[in-house]
Amino acid sequence: MERYTLERHEAYRKEQDEKAAKEEEARRERTEKESARRAWLSDGGSEADFEKEWPRLRDEGRKWRVVDAAADADQRAREAQRAIGVSRI
Repeated sequence: MERYTLERHEAYRKEQDEKAAKEEEARRERTEKESARRAWLSDGGSEADFEKEWPRLRDEGRKWRVVDAAADADQRAREAQRAIGVSRI
């Protein structure tokens, strides 16, 4: 009978964490796709057209999330800089 070592436990935890992260990513993408599909259909689009356009829509959405995140980070940096006050240099 082998001993359950710290290394084995850490490897197990890493494997479980990676599995959970993949499942969460898949769930998030399914939710995002379903939301976009409902919006597409309610705007008069067809299911077939949506499936054809989904990769482009997904990539464009990702691009805008990255741009928004960068703008938010820039805004926080500016606010932090202003909070420091006037430079004494």
